[in-house]
Formats: sequence, C-alpha cells, structure tokens
Amino acid sequence: MTASARGVLSADNKPDGGRTVIGANYRRDGFAVAAGLIAQAELDAVADDIRGIFTRRARAIGSAVPDGHDHEAFSQLLLDFFARDRASYLAAARQTQYLASVHRLGLSEPILQLLAAIGVEVPSQSTRPSILFMADGLRIEAGYHKTPAHQDWRSVQGSLDCVTLWLPLYDVGVNDYALEVIPGSHRLGLLPSTDDPFGHRIADGAVPDDHAFRPLTLRRGDIVVFSGFLVHRTGTRGGQRVRVALSYRFNNAAEPTYVERNYPIPYAYRPDMRLLQENFPTAADVAAYFPREESVSGETIRNSVGKQSTNQW
Repeated sequence: MTASARGVLSADNKPDGGRTVIGANYRRDGFAVAAGLIAQAELDAVADDIRGIFTRRARAIGSAVPDGHDHEAFSQLLLDFFARDRASYLAAARQTQYLASVHRLGLSEPILQLLAAIGVEVPSQSTRPSILFMADGLRIEAGYHKTPAHQDWRSVQGSLDCVTLWLPLYDVGVNDYALEVIPGSHRLGLLPSTDDPFGHRIADGAVPDDHAFRPLTLRRGDIVVFSGFLVHRTGTRGGQRVRVALSYRFNNAAEPTYVERNYPIPYAYRPDMRLLQENFPTAADVAAYFPREESVSGETIRNSVGKQSTNQW
C-alpha cells in the first residue's frame, strides 16, 4: 500500500477539500496519509539538528564522521557511532527528542490543520515526541529492535479520539522497516495486551489476521495520522540504511470521556536529584558562563566571549 493508495491531502490542496478527504479516510480505515504536507526546508532544519547532536558527540569520542548530508552519510554516522560507543549513541538518540526544532515541527500549522481535519478539537500532546531510528546495525541485544503489533491507546490512555502522527525524515520503502497497519482495526476497540521488551504488544490470538498488515511506503514530506486504536507494527524487511521517523501523539482535551476521567496521564516524569556526574559543575565551570564584569544599570553587559552588548530591561 502506497501513500497514493489512500486519501491524500497535499500542501497544495485547498483546505476544505483536503479536510473532507482526510477525515473520510481516517474514519473508514483508522488512518490517513497526507502527502507532501511537510515542507522540505522544515525537514532539512530538523535533520540538521538531529545530525548535529550525533556529530558533536561522535567527534568528542573520536568516532568517524562521514562527509555529506544525505541519507547514506547519516546512516553511516549512526552505524559507526553505535559500534564505537553504544552508551554515547543512546544518550544522543535520547537527546534528539528534546530539540526545539522537533517540537516546533510537531506544533506547526500544517500539523494543527491536519488534526482539525480529523476532528481533534483541542489538541493536547500526550507525551514528548519520539524519534525512531531503525536499522539492522542498531539492534540491541535483550532489547527490542522492531515494535511488535500494538495499539498506542494502551500507553496513552487518553481521549478516545487520541491520534499518533508518524512522518519519515527520509523516504521509506517496503525494505526500510516500513510502518505496517491493519486498515479498519481501530473499530475492534482496545485489544488484550501482554508485556514485551518494547513495553507491550497485542496478546497472541487477539489480532484477527496477521496477513492483514499492510506496509505504508512514504516519501519525505508525507505524514500518517492514525487512531490510538489502530493495530500497527514495524515491518519485517529492512537493512543497514537507517530508517528515521518522528512520532507525535495527541489527545483531544475536549473529548467528553477524557474530561470525565479527569484527564489521566500514565507517563511519570520525575527528576533524579542526585548529581549524575560527581564534582560537576564547579564554581569555575559556572563562572565561565557568568563573568563578573557587568553593569547593573541596565546598559552594558560583557558576555563570556568578551563582546559588549546594550540591553534595555
């Protein structure tokens, strides 16, 4: 199943017509593909920021940094980095989820319009964005490599019309660990689940037909929106080229049962108040960023690189 096989809202479509197509396909299949909705320049900015996170840490530990900014060079960067220092790779991958450009994309006007097209009246992010890096060379022993068949509502437990938005940073074909879905499975409701290294998966025998899964081939700029009840998984066919996908989840803060249940949030974000690195920062570390020479009158401040600027407070 390709993107063009489903109702498509492109960046050039008229808003009203596009909303009708997207809404109809979403209600029928539990998902819809908006082709070319995200501008290439926006994706370039996100890709540059993500690449920068990995590149800076790779150089810090002496890992190779390939020339070029294409998909192949980015894949090689991650594969080499993963092989050289897995802990550094995992820390960098985790840090990409906090990039301002990633969050800005998830709240951009095209995405908000897409949410409106499927009836999400008051979008509310249910969790921070996820960035999914998938390749044979990034497999972690005793961990999960591909997501099993699951429904996102199980982990979100939010509004009944909660949705996931999934968009590739580069083209995704059937041999790139494509996202696979079962069209219409959202109408089955919440299926039995069991524990899995991924976190959870649909219990054995609960998926009606394993052969019902359909891969979604997507071009850079396309985006998939699907119901929290849609059964989906990672495809079985992939290789060394790294599949990079951004995932955003939204609840509808106006959905009646969500309000009645007092806006439940199953995610727990708690800081570790212990120092993660002993003896850091020292007074000298902090002083380097806050030099003593400054004017408290409000005009002249000398910053840490010796430049002067005028600030009116």
